[in-house]
Amino acid sequence: MLNAPSTPVLSPASSGSSPSPREDAPKAPHPYAQQDMVALCNGAGTHAVACTAAFIAENREDILSESAAFLESLTAIWELQGLEPTEIWTEILRRIEVSDLFLRLNQPPHRKKRDGKLTRPWRVSTSKLP
Repeated sequence: MLNAPSTPVLSPASSGSSPSPREDAPKAPHPYAQQDMVALCNGAGTHAVACTAAFIAENREDILSESAAFLESLTAIWELQGLEPTEIWTEILRRIEVSDLFLRLNQPPHRKKRDGKLTRPWRVSTSKLP
């Protein structure tokens, strides 16, 4: 009579040498997560459109209320996606700083006044060619 082995025999799928398809496959989102995202995005879009319409109509009170509602919708979307509001505001600040830098780099250099007059580097002072 043969004795049973003291250590369990592992199949190749459970030995750890190659992960099973279940472990590699991304987890399916919660069934309500997709519906929640669609509802939140629809709400955010509705508030954005209403805010734009209020701006065109120059209705300050509606701009204020719809802007607040739009930001609340965005905050809910960020939360559903696992984003912190500080991450978003940091990205907005970075973009503002980069655009300010590009604006400063694209400005002409400050010209020095000579005898109270601005020098004009684009104006040719002689008609003689080199």
